[in-house]
Order: sequence, then structure tokens, then C-alpha cells
Amino acid sequence: MTKATKIQSLLITELLQAGSVKLQLPDGMVLEIGIVQEDKKGNLEKVKDYCWIIASQKGRTVSMDSYNFSLRFPETTGKIIVEDSTVSQEGEKMKILSAF
Repeated sequence: MTKATKIQSLLITELLQAGSVKLQLPDGMVLEIGIVQEDKKGNLEKVKDYCWIIASQKGRTVSMDSYNFSLRFPETTGKIIVEDSTVSQEGEKMKILSAF
């Protein structure tokens, strides 16, 4: 078993037990992964075939789940939002959204 396979196995095992995992990465980057969702009463419950991720650094956040994705960043003057498009290696048209 490779080191990467062992790490993935440990991560998935912890995720399935705890419902979410938070990793402190270099340069102040934080990665959170979860499989929980709020129910109608506001309680968190593990949901089959559902996953979300949140990556944060220096007040900026990128999040994604099965339904959407979002960018959050401090409101400051001079921010530039750029929308672009490209074609993937598979020939699929893709949108690119960047905030500088």
C-alpha cells in the first residue's frame, strides 16, 4: 500500500466517523472536508453521497459542495473580478472566475 493510499484511507475513515475533518496546511491554508448537512431542525447529520470542502487563507474562502460553489473575500477597494472561458482537455467549454 502506498503512502498516498494510506493517507487517503485514514482521511476517509476519520471523515466517516466524525462527519468532518479540518487540516492545517502550510502558509496558513486551512482545508475542511465534510459529509454532514443541516436537517430541517438545524441539526447536522451525515448524508450519504454528499460532500463539501472549504479552503481558507488570509480571510479568503473558496467552498464547494454538490449544489454550488462560492468565493468569499474581504471587501476592499481595487478588487478586480475577471470572468473568462477556456476549453478543457476533453473539449468541454469551461468558465473561469478570478478575484485579484
